[in-house]
Amino acid sequence: MNYKNTLLPLSLIAAAVFSFSTVASAPVGIDNSHRSEANQARDTFRKPYQTLEFFGVKANSKVVEIMPGGGWYTEVLAPMLAAEGQLVAAHYPITTSSKYRKRSRENFEKKLSDNKKVYGGVVIADFDPNASIDEKTKNADVVLTFRGLHGLQNGNQLAAAFSQFNQMLKQGGKLGVVQHQAPEGFDPVATAKKGYLPKSHVIAVAKAAGFDFEAEAYFHNNAKDRIIIDNVEAGVWALPPSLNAKENKEQYQAIGESNRMTLLFKKR
Repeated sequence: MNYKNTLLPLSLIAAAVFSFSTVASAPVGIDNSHRSEANQARDTFRKPYQTLEFFGVKANSKVVEIMPGGGWYTEVLAPMLAAEGQLVAAHYPITTSSKYRKRSRENFEKKLSDNKKVYGGVVIADFDPNASIDEKTKNADVVLTFRGLHGLQNGNQLAAAFSQFNQMLKQGGKLGVVQHQAPEGFDPVATAKKGYLPKSHVIAVAKAAGFDFEAEAYFHNNAKDRIIIDNVEAGVWALPPSLNAKENKEQYQAIGESNRMTLLFKKR
């Protein structure tokens, strides 16, 4: 594995209850039958087990997943943490006035209630950067955010969100970030509208919120992604799995999923 500045001791990873794999397949002992074939197909690009290993997620961790959306990562995390750990899904507030966010929260709750065998232990909390943090998210070992920071930037909530991530964590707790990555030198306000952020901007916001940058992994990098450089109108959503470009869909399909940064922070 090609990790840079990795400070996690190998003994910590070796002590994990689950034997994580550096390939897309699920670890031994994990039943993926509750996941659709379409969702499992994304494992090739998103490498969830390799990602969670890098972020230090263990079977007995308390993990807060920020804005889980439809629950793609929840499907992976819930079985891992069911026996010894805890998964807190910090979703859009139930009181949100946004129809999209309200529908997203309701659909997520239905997903969990329809399969209590898998999701019965998942705790749902509210995530609102403009309010106090939900008590259920406190004292976490790991906070995870996947491909959602651009939305917080667009809402001028990125700094407040990172402050909340810090408040959620135990002293020394870890923050794992996966985010569509813009090239350096581009304006984060502009790139966020297309779904991307420069790495230096994310690191600066994290440091200001009380985090130390610990390590970076490169297994989500995709040099073929030139969405920001070419100023593609549809932004990251021109690429799979959305493929929302008005033309040249075959071209974007061939590129694959976005170029993404994979960053690990530690609460000071």
